[in-house]
Amino acid sequence: MHEDLKLDFCRGARVLFRNGLSVGIAGHLSTKIAPNRMIANRFGPSFGTLTPKDLLTLDLEGNIIEGEGSVNDTIRLHGVIHHINPDIIALAHTHPPAVVTYSTLRTIPEIYDQESCFLAGEVGIVEEDYSGLASKEERVRPFADTLRKYHAAILPNHGAITKGQNIPQAIILMLLLEGMAMRNLTVAGASRATGIAARPISPEIAQLTKKELMSLKALPLVWADLMAKLRATDPDLFSK
Repeated sequence: MHEDLKLDFCRGARVLFRNGLSVGIAGHLSTKIAPNRMIANRFGPSFGTLTPKDLLTLDLEGNIIEGEGSVNDTIRLHGVIHHINPDIIALAHTHPPAVVTYSTLRTIPEIYDQESCFLAGEVGIVEEDYSGLASKEERVRPFADTLRKYHAAILPNHGAITKGQNIPQAIILMLLLEGMAMRNLTVAGASRATGIAARPISPEIAQLTKKELMSLKALPLVWADLMAKLRATDPDLFSK
């Protein structure tokens, strides 16, 4: 059951790994499959090794309904986000290096390039300071509150969570967020080196560009291209 969904889940994890957006065994994905059911990766395997057998069906309290393995509190607490935001289907959480660096600045990245326009008005920051592992409900609730308003939440000194109507959308938004943070850090360095003030895209033009990009139905094409590249490096996820 849900075999195609599980393959997309694992392919998304491998995409994050292949693009350098995962660290060790940290990070987790979830997708809601019923009002009180979600699929999430078990604790242990990294995004670089995740296979369908590593996925568990859980209730939103984090109890295992189907599958073998264990979940830690940070995986279990995806259920808190899904419970507070019942309209959210898919979540991706990982520690992209540029996003983690940028999260220390406690500011929303500027939009300097066309690709970042996909995230125009979609990025929020969790205002609370880092207080330890996301293993307690009171630490996760601010994440859920931010995701009520935005598609991407930057977590202080930590990483990010993106939401989507499906796993591919959540994964692509995470890739775009990392690219956005990288561009901001690069622009800041170039500005210091040259003494020239950087000029971001205006919010109005960024929103207009986002609408134009979405009208092209670009995200499914981006996913198809990611899958074509992944097939060459991770053929085990395309054996069907």
